Amino acid sequence: MQLLSFAELLTVWEENWRRPPLWQGLALLAAACPEETTESLMQEPLGRFNARLWTFRLWCFGSPLTAVTDCLGCGEKVEVTLDVASLCAGAEAQSAVEWQEIATDAGAVRFRLPALSDLLAAGEAASFEEATQRLIQRCVEPSSALSGDVLAILSTKMEEADPLALLELHGQCPQCGQAWMGFLDAASFVWGELRTWAERTLQEVHLLARAYGWREQEILALSPTRRQAYLRMIYG
Repeated sequence: MQLLSFAELLTVWEENWRRPPLWQGLALLAAACPEETTESLMQEPLGRFNARLWTFRLWCFGSPLTAVTDCLGCGEKVEVTLDVASLCAGAEAQSAVEWQEIATDAGAVRFRLPALSDLLAAGEAASFEEATQRLIQRCVEPSSALSGDVLAILSTKMEEADPLALLELHGQCPQCGQAWMGFLDAASFVWGELRTWAERTLQEVHLLARAYGWREQEILALSPTRRQAYLRMIYG
Protein backbone atom coordinates (compact mmCIF):
# COMPACT_ATOMS: atom_id res chain seq x y z
CA MET A 1 0.00 0.00 0.00
CA GLN A 2 1.28 3.46 -0.88
CA LEU A 3 0.49 6.97 0.28
CA LEU A 4 -1.59 8.96 -2.22
CA SER A 5 -0.82 12.53 -3.22
CA PHE A 6 -3.31 15.32 -2.48
CA ALA A 7 -4.35 15.36 -6.14
CA GLU A 8 -4.89 11.58 -6.15
CA LEU A 9 -6.97 11.74 -2.96
CA LEU A 10 -9.17 14.43 -4.48
CA THR A 11 -9.64 12.33 -7.63
CA VAL A 12 -10.78 9.29 -5.61
CA TRP A 13 -13.20 11.48 -3.65
CA GLU A 14 -14.54 13.15 -6.81
CA GLU A 15 -15.14 9.88 -8.64
CA ASN A 16 -16.75 7.97 -5.76
CA TRP A 17 -18.60 10.41 -3.48
CA ARG A 18 -22.03 9.15 -4.59
CA ARG A 19 -21.28 5.44 -4.04
CA PRO A 20 -22.15 3.30 -0.96
CA PRO A 21 -19.54 3.19 1.85
CA LEU A 22 -18.09 -0.25 1.07
CA TRP A 23 -17.55 0.73 -2.56
CA GLN A 24 -15.93 3.97 -1.42
CA GLY A 25 -13.58 2.07 0.86
CA LEU A 26 -12.76 -0.32 -1.97
CA ALA A 27 -11.98 2.64 -4.26
CA LEU A 28 -9.54 4.04 -1.69
CA LEU A 29 -7.69 0.76 -1.32
CA ALA A 30 -7.66 0.16 -5.09
CA ALA A 31 -5.99 3.55 -5.56
CA ALA A 32 -3.52 2.96 -2.72
CA CYS A 33 -2.71 -0.61 -3.82
CA PRO A 34 -2.09 -0.38 -7.59
CA GLU A 35 -0.19 -3.66 -7.49
CA GLU A 36 -3.39 -5.51 -6.56
CA THR A 37 -6.48 -6.04 -8.66
CA THR A 38 -9.92 -4.95 -7.53
CA GLU A 39 -10.99 -8.58 -7.74
CA SER A 40 -8.30 -9.68 -5.29
CA LEU A 41 -9.24 -6.90 -2.85
CA MET A 42 -12.85 -8.05 -3.00
CA GLN A 43 -11.85 -11.52 -1.82
CA GLU A 44 -10.39 -10.27 1.46
CA PRO A 45 -12.26 -10.93 4.71
CA LEU A 46 -13.93 -7.80 6.07
CA GLY A 47 -11.57 -7.57 9.06
CA ARG A 48 -8.47 -7.33 6.87
CA PHE A 49 -10.25 -4.86 4.57
CA ASN A 50 -11.06 -2.72 7.61
CA ALA A 51 -7.51 -3.01 8.96
CA ARG A 52 -6.08 -1.77 5.69
CA LEU A 53 -8.52 1.15 5.69
CA TRP A 54 -7.44 2.04 9.23
CA THR A 55 -3.81 1.89 8.10
CA PHE A 56 -4.66 4.16 5.16
CA ARG A 57 -6.35 6.53 7.60
CA LEU A 58 -3.30 6.40 9.88
CA TRP A 59 -1.03 7.50 7.05
CA CYS A 60 -3.34 10.32 5.96
CA PHE A 61 -4.71 11.73 9.23
CA GLY A 62 -2.58 10.34 12.07
CA SER A 63 -3.18 7.85 14.86
CA PRO A 64 -5.71 9.44 17.28
CA LEU A 65 -9.29 8.80 16.19
CA THR A 66 -12.28 10.44 17.86
CA ALA A 67 -15.76 9.02 17.28
CA VAL A 68 -18.85 10.93 18.43
CA THR A 69 -22.32 9.60 19.24
CA ASP A 70 -25.43 10.79 21.10
CA CYS A 71 -26.27 9.48 24.56
CA LEU A 72 -29.65 7.75 24.46
CA GLY A 73 -30.29 8.84 28.05
CA CYS A 74 -29.78 12.60 27.93
CA GLY A 75 -28.92 13.39 24.32
CA GLU A 76 -25.46 14.78 25.11
CA LYS A 77 -22.58 14.21 22.73
CA VAL A 78 -20.32 11.37 23.84
CA GLU A 79 -16.79 11.00 22.50
CA VAL A 80 -14.46 8.02 22.45
CA THR A 81 -10.84 8.22 21.32
CA LEU A 82 -8.96 5.26 19.83
CA ASP A 83 -5.36 4.75 18.83
CA VAL A 84 -5.44 3.59 15.22
CA ALA A 85 -1.86 2.31 15.28
CA SER A 86 -2.71 -0.07 18.14
CA LEU A 87 -6.05 -0.97 16.59
CA CYS A 88 -4.64 -2.47 13.42
CA ALA A 89 -1.19 -3.59 14.63
CA GLY A 90 -0.53 -6.89 12.93
CA ALA A 91 -4.06 -7.14 11.55
CA GLU A 92 -2.99 -6.69 7.93
CA ALA A 93 -1.18 -10.00 8.12
CA GLN A 94 -4.53 -11.74 8.54
CA SER A 95 -5.50 -13.86 5.55
CA ALA A 96 -8.79 -15.32 4.49
CA VAL A 97 -9.84 -18.22 6.70
CA GLU A 98 -10.56 -21.42 4.81
CA TRP A 99 -13.76 -23.39 5.18
CA GLN A 100 -14.27 -24.61 8.74
CA GLU A 101 -16.68 -27.15 10.13
CA ILE A 102 -18.79 -27.34 13.26
CA ALA A 103 -20.84 -30.27 14.53
CA THR A 104 -24.55 -29.74 15.23
CA ASP A 105 -27.45 -31.99 16.18
CA ALA A 106 -28.54 -31.86 12.54
CA GLY A 107 -25.09 -32.77 11.22
CA ALA A 108 -21.91 -31.02 10.15
CA VAL A 109 -22.10 -27.40 8.95
CA ARG A 110 -19.25 -25.76 6.99
CA PHE A 111 -18.63 -22.01 6.91
CA ARG A 112 -16.08 -19.42 5.85
CA LEU A 113 -15.57 -15.77 6.67
CA PRO A 114 -17.57 -13.38 4.48
CA ALA A 115 -15.33 -11.69 1.91
CA LEU A 116 -15.86 -8.13 0.76
CA SER A 117 -17.56 -9.45 -2.38
CA ASP A 118 -20.11 -11.23 -0.17
CA LEU A 119 -20.85 -8.03 1.74
CA LEU A 120 -21.23 -6.05 -1.49
CA ALA A 121 -23.68 -8.64 -2.83
CA ALA A 122 -25.64 -8.54 0.42
CA GLY A 123 -25.72 -4.75 0.26
CA GLU A 124 -27.77 -4.94 -2.93
CA ALA A 125 -30.60 -6.75 -1.12
CA ALA A 126 -33.93 -5.01 -0.60
CA SER A 127 -34.16 -5.84 3.11
CA PHE A 128 -32.03 -6.86 6.08
CA GLU A 129 -33.57 -10.34 6.02
CA GLU A 130 -32.71 -10.78 2.34
CA ALA A 131 -29.16 -9.53 2.94
CA THR A 132 -28.71 -12.03 5.78
CA GLN A 133 -29.98 -14.85 3.62
CA ARG A 134 -27.58 -13.93 0.82
CA LEU A 135 -24.63 -14.09 3.22
CA ILE A 136 -25.75 -17.46 4.55
CA GLN A 137 -26.14 -18.86 1.04
CA ARG A 138 -22.66 -17.71 0.03
CA CYS A 139 -20.74 -18.54 3.23
CA VAL A 140 -22.47 -21.55 4.82
CA GLU A 141 -22.99 -25.16 3.65
CA PRO A 142 -25.67 -26.36 3.85
CA SER A 143 -27.36 -22.96 3.80
CA SER A 144 -30.95 -24.07 4.33
CA ALA A 145 -32.92 -25.37 7.32
CA LEU A 146 -30.51 -23.94 9.91
CA SER A 147 -31.90 -23.34 13.37
CA GLY A 148 -31.50 -20.07 15.24
CA ASP A 149 -29.08 -21.75 17.66
CA VAL A 150 -26.81 -22.91 14.83
CA LEU A 151 -26.85 -19.45 13.23
CA ALA A 152 -25.91 -17.91 16.58
CA ILE A 153 -22.97 -20.31 16.93
CA LEU A 154 -21.84 -19.52 13.39
CA SER A 155 -22.04 -15.79 14.08
CA THR A 156 -19.90 -16.17 17.21
CA LYS A 157 -17.31 -18.29 15.39
CA MET A 158 -17.04 -15.73 12.59
CA GLU A 159 -16.63 -12.83 15.05
CA GLU A 160 -13.88 -14.71 16.89
CA ALA A 161 -12.04 -15.49 13.64
CA ASP A 162 -12.37 -11.96 12.26
CA PRO A 163 -12.41 -9.52 15.23
CA LEU A 164 -11.96 -6.33 13.18
CA ALA A 165 -14.96 -7.11 10.98
CA LEU A 166 -17.22 -5.46 13.54
CA LEU A 167 -15.66 -2.88 15.86
CA GLU A 168 -17.83 -2.51 18.95
CA LEU A 169 -17.37 0.51 21.21
CA HIS A 170 -18.48 0.86 24.83
CA GLY A 171 -18.52 3.80 27.20
CA GLN A 172 -20.41 5.76 29.84
CA CYS A 173 -22.01 9.17 29.41
CA PRO A 174 -20.13 11.73 31.56
CA GLN A 175 -23.36 13.71 32.05
CA CYS A 176 -25.95 11.15 33.12
CA GLY A 177 -23.81 8.05 33.67
CA GLN A 178 -25.76 5.84 31.27
CA ALA A 179 -23.75 3.10 29.61
CA TRP A 180 -23.74 3.12 25.84
CA MET A 181 -22.64 0.83 23.04
CA GLY A 182 -22.07 1.49 19.36
CA PHE A 183 -20.40 0.15 16.24
CA LEU A 184 -17.69 1.89 14.23
CA ASP A 185 -17.78 1.20 10.50
CA ALA A 186 -14.33 1.67 8.99
CA ALA A 187 -15.42 2.50 5.44
CA SER A 188 -18.02 5.09 6.53
CA PHE A 189 -15.72 6.71 9.08
CA VAL A 190 -12.64 6.94 6.86
CA TRP A 191 -14.67 8.23 3.92
CA GLY A 192 -16.32 10.83 6.16
CA GLU A 193 -12.90 12.13 7.16
CA LEU A 194 -11.80 12.16 3.53
CA ARG A 195 -14.90 14.14 2.55
CA THR A 196 -14.22 16.72 5.26
CA TRP A 197 -10.58 16.98 4.17
CA ALA A 198 -11.51 17.29 0.47
CA GLU A 199 -14.05 20.07 1.06
CA ARG A 200 -11.59 21.99 3.26
CA THR A 201 -8.77 21.53 0.74
CA LEU A 202 -10.88 22.77 -2.16
CA GLN A 203 -11.79 25.84 -0.11
CA GLU A 204 -8.09 26.50 0.47
CA VAL A 205 -7.37 26.06 -3.25
CA HIS A 206 -10.13 28.53 -4.07
CA LEU A 207 -8.76 31.17 -1.69
CA LEU A 208 -5.14 30.79 -2.81
CA ALA A 209 -6.04 30.73 -6.50
CA ARG A 210 -8.08 33.91 -6.14
CA ALA A 211 -5.37 35.67 -4.12
CA TYR A 212 -2.28 34.64 -6.09
CA GLY A 213 -3.54 33.38 -9.43
CA TRP A 214 -1.98 29.94 -8.92
CA ARG A 215 -3.32 26.83 -10.61
CA GLU A 216 -4.83 23.98 -8.60
CA GLN A 217 -1.89 21.70 -9.40
CA GLU A 218 0.57 24.26 -8.04
CA ILE A 219 -1.41 24.75 -4.83
CA LEU A 220 -1.79 21.04 -4.17
CA ALA A 221 1.97 20.62 -4.62
CA LEU A 222 2.52 22.86 -1.58
CA SER A 223 2.98 21.20 1.80
CA PRO A 224 0.11 21.73 4.27
CA THR A 225 2.39 23.86 6.44
CA ARG A 226 3.32 26.21 3.61
CA ARG A 227 -0.26 26.36 2.38
CA GLN A 228 -1.47 27.41 5.83
CA ALA A 229 1.27 30.06 5.99
CA TYR A 230 0.01 31.64 2.76
CA LEU A 231 -3.58 31.49 4.02
CA ARG A 232 -2.58 33.30 7.22
CA MET A 233 -1.04 36.07 5.12
CA ILE A 234 -4.29 36.38 3.17
CA TYR A 235 -6.36 36.66 6.33
CA GLY A 236 -3.78 38.86 8.10
